[in-house]
Parts: sequence; structure tokens; C-alpha cells
Amino acid sequence: MRTICMAAVCALLCSAPLFAGGTPDGGPRLRPQDARIKAAIAEGVGRSATFKALVDRLESSDVIVYVAMNPTIKTSLSGMLTWMTQAGGFRYVRASISPDQTFDQLIATIGHELQHAVEVTEDAAVLDEKSLVALYRRIGVHNDAIAPTRWETAAAQQTGSQVRRELSAMPTLVASRAIGQA
Repeated sequence: MRTICMAAVCALLCSAPLFAGGTPDGGPRLRPQDARIKAAIAEGVGRSATFKALVDRLESSDVIVYVAMNPTIKTSLSGMLTWMTQAGGFRYVRASISPDQTFDQLIATIGHELQHAVEVTEDAAVLDEKSLVALYRRIGVHNDAIAPTRWETAAAQQTGSQVRRELSAMPTLVASRAIGQA
């Protein structure tokens, strides 16, 4: 009887996250790769409704986004989204972010790149780099001034601007200010 009770308690504890909105299958969709990115995402969610909506949309998708600083990004780019792989029913992309930005610019750039990730979630045909390029040929504008392989969308540009406006209207959250400036 004691064994049955222990098994029931273990089963209840193991299933509790499912009922409490715990980690979805596949883990969190947004995966910051360092403390500054993590702080910027927390700040973006706390200060920008647009940013929060992007995060919520991605968390309910099959796209997993690694967000990382990339000091080798050309000075003409604040960030870029690249294809990684497809595995286990999930699609993986990487948002590379230039570290040479103020904290609020960093948040807006992440928001811009998250909009690109949402564009991927909305097209189930994006399954590799070739189909990612096809998506941007269809919905984007070729930006040859930056690089021959770079594309931009009006939605991502508008999203970045909207996040910037929302950030300027909200004070910086004290909890992430110290990490964010690191």
C-alpha cells in the first residue's frame, strides 16, 4: 500500500508542470545563450507588449530560437537569423546579435529577429536553408546593400520600431539593468 501511495505521489509531482503551464514538449522555444541576452529578453517581455507577444507566439510553435551575441557581425548589421536544422519535429534557427548596441537597441534588435522567427513559424514549408531563402524571396526585400544573401521584411522593420517606441515609454526594470549593461 505504501508503495502505491509513493508511486501516486511521484506521478502527481511529475505531471504537475503539465497542469501548471510548465515547459512545453521540446523545452523552451527561446534559448538565450548568455546573461546579457537573457536579461534583454526579460526586459523586453516586461517593457514591451509587442516583444511579449512575439515570445508567446514562439513558445507555442515548433520553432526553437537560439539567441546569441556574435561580435563578428558586420557593422552594417544589428542582427541576423540563420537556419540551423530540423530534428524531432522542431525547426531550429539562430538569431545572431551584434554586441555593439545600447541595451534598448539590443532589445529592439532581438524583437526584430524574433519577428523573423515568427515568419518561419507561419510557413510550415520552411524545413531547411533553401526553403528559408525561398520564404524571404517571397515575403522580403533583397537588401544587396548589406550583403547579396541578405533579405529584410517590412514586418520585422515595423516590429523593431514598435518595440523601440514601447521601450522608450517604459522605464528600465531595475532587476535586469546591471546585467544588461555588462
